[in-house]
Amino acid sequence: MKFERKYFGNIVSHDGSLSLLDKFISDKLLHYKSKRNFDLGSYKKNYVSALSPAISRRILTERKIIARVSNQFSYGQVEKYIDEICWRTYWKGWLEHRPKVWYDYLSDLSSLDDKKNNSNYVNAVTGKTGLECFDDWVKDLLEFGYLHNHTRMWFASIWIFYFKLPWQLGAEFFYQNLIDADPASNTLSWRWVAGLQTMGKKYITYQENIDRFTGSRYKFPEQFKLQDNLIDEYVFYEPSYKDRESIVSSSSKKGYIVIEEDLSFENVRKNHPVLIQSESYNTFNQSNNVKLLSDEALKQAIDYCKNNISSKVTTFNWQNPSTIEKWILENSINEIEIIAPTIGKYEKLIPSTFNQLDAKIFYYYHDWDISFWEHADKGFFKLKKKIKNIVSPYWTTPLFGTS
Repeated sequence: MKFERKYFGNIVSHDGSLSLLDKFISDKLLHYKSKRNFDLGSYKKNYVSALSPAISRRILTERKIIARVSNQFSYGQVEKYIDEICWRTYWKGWLEHRPKVWYDYLSDLSSLDDKKNNSNYVNAVTGKTGLECFDDWVKDLLEFGYLHNHTRMWFASIWIFYFKLPWQLGAEFFYQNLIDADPASNTLSWRWVAGLQTMGKKYITYQENIDRFTGSRYKFPEQFKLQDNLIDEYVFYEPSYKDRESIVSSSSKKGYIVIEEDLSFENVRKNHPVLIQSESYNTFNQSNNVKLLSDEALKQAIDYCKNNISSKVTTFNWQNPSTIEKWILENSINEIEIIAPTIGKYEKLIPSTFNQLDAKIFYYYHDWDISFWEHADKGFFKLKKKIKNIVSPYWTTPLFGTS
């Protein structure tokens, strides 16, 4: 999906992402339900919000989206959009119930390096397969770091059932190149397409579906057909979930740490010391597009904090954690608060780092997450039944009105 460059300047900041949201609400939201599955090639033509790079870093929170949307619409008018916002929350919650899925995926990847010499794989990741639609999508992914959600499903289906490539390598390719990828939604979506997320369900696309939702702009080989095949045996992962609760101290010597996966500043109190990550922590060989966007988002977050929250701002990077210890000593900090990391880059790094420092660490959880995650132990439709009740406190107009 193609973008104008100004989009990337907006999506990395609080004000910029809100302006993108407002424009989506005024221009496209009313037609989202009927037109969201169409990928006509560009952000300008499509009816998706493309806010996920801001949402995944919580530059823009779900609560802010709900508040903005509910200023102009009743719940019934935009229910489908709200559902889609909640899908990302659901995937994160589902993985919090079953972190072993993530670690098993990483283990699988470590055993698949030899598959990267396969000519099908090399052609797939360089966009030289000869399948016009797929190669076009690879080109967009590598250039812009983004694909329409429906296109991601087609892409994964073709990767698995047409080119017969391991789903894990496809998930890795997405995670390395998508500017909005997070471990939960990316890994679990690929598992769903492969038939491993929900027993008996897999996603096998076909030409007519792609034609319908792309305006028939691609040519296909005469014998283009995906073949169902057994990918891996379905494995049931027993959910194991501990209730989350924010433990917020009242210490006058408290400091806050802010990392790239949550730039909301929702928990940070005014004029306390704040330590902010200054550059992306790139442990999964993510692309230059991803790194540049994350670095710019962090730069914008640092400026936002200095201008709106605290004058006591220090920066650090994970390659030099000694800065954290220095910050603690210079500010006489005895307690540190950080928004709890989710499964992925940081859930092990943060506790292992702070176990070596003489400071107590407290995890803050978003009310939004706590409210939804407890219902994310099974399929999405269990959670869907709870959405209206959970979002109602954030809705600013009558929830079930028609205006």
